[in-house]
Amino acid sequence: MKKNPHLIIGTLAIGTLALSSCGDTAEAGAAEEGFPSAPVEMVIPYPPGGGSDVLFRLMAEYAEEHLGENIVPINVEGASATVGSRQVKDSTADGYTILGTHQVTAAAFHTNIVDYGFDAFEPIALGTATPHLPSVSADFAQEHGIEDLQGFLDHVEANPGEVTWAFTTGSEDHYTVAAILDAAGIDPTSLNYVNYNGTGPQYAALIAGEVDGMTGDYASGEGYIEDGSLIPLGVVNEDRDPQLPDVPTVSEQGIDFTLTVDRGFLAPEGTPAEHIEVLQDAFEAAFAEEEFQERVEELGSYPNFMDSEDYQSHIDELDSSMEQLADQMQEF
Repeated sequence: MKKNPHLIIGTLAIGTLALSSCGDTAEAGAAEEGFPSAPVEMVIPYPPGGGSDVLFRLMAEYAEEHLGENIVPINVEGASATVGSRQVKDSTADGYTILGTHQVTAAAFHTNIVDYGFDAFEPIALGTATPHLPSVSADFAQEHGIEDLQGFLDHVEANPGEVTWAFTTGSEDHYTVAAILDAAGIDPTSLNYVNYNGTGPQYAALIAGEVDGMTGDYASGEGYIEDGSLIPLGVVNEDRDPQLPDVPTVSEQGIDFTLTVDRGFLAPEGTPAEHIEVLQDAFEAAFAEEEFQERVEELGSYPNFMDSEDYQSHIDELDSSMEQLADQMQEF
């Protein structure tokens, strides 16, 4: 088993070349005997360094051992993760180009960023679940005496429009912050929102003092939490995070809301079912490995494998949840 995640950071040009070579391998909709016979490109629609980038690369590292071909992660960022998702949607439906994604696919659709959602893809498998961590900078917390989520919400309610909050329009962190404020009875437009292309740039902005807070996760924010520059306000999950045992859940603080970032894989609509099954089986075998599970848990996430059929039911539920807050999400 390889110990180091891929360090390949692709470009749109590289992605185009990969698509061209794979397009010669199998006609769209036609199953290829012995699939895969070439590397599979995995598009990560975010810049390097965020939680999604870290976890998708880890999943690729382990799954390719069972697939028999390399899974090559390519970062195709931009437009609330839709540059990458559109590239996969429009690629040849042969299983050689897949998308690493989460709730952003539904959120981007319901906020009218794009005109397609989960139904433009074939589900392959769900891989991990990661609790969200709404957090503020240590400087902001110290200046305003913020110690937990309730203290933060009280401050926001008393000072509407003064707190700057980093987010990615149409992403799952967009949904999370709107849902938390809504559950607390606070107008979701009470924050001063600043849009960034993924969690990596959000962390950079928070550390630089450009914004007061953001919604991240332990996988991407571990270093900032450990050095004291980031203060988690609560864990958006039913249970506390074992990596952060002293941080209460948002439910413990009176907010009836839970959400995990559910990272999984999609293929273009029309990809042969036989190819979907091969990819699904490789991910299933990888995620069953004890070493993989330990590494995921070290990142504040947990393995949550679902096969293609169960994943389809799951994303249908996610889509419905996103739709319920779509109007409020479009207000900021």
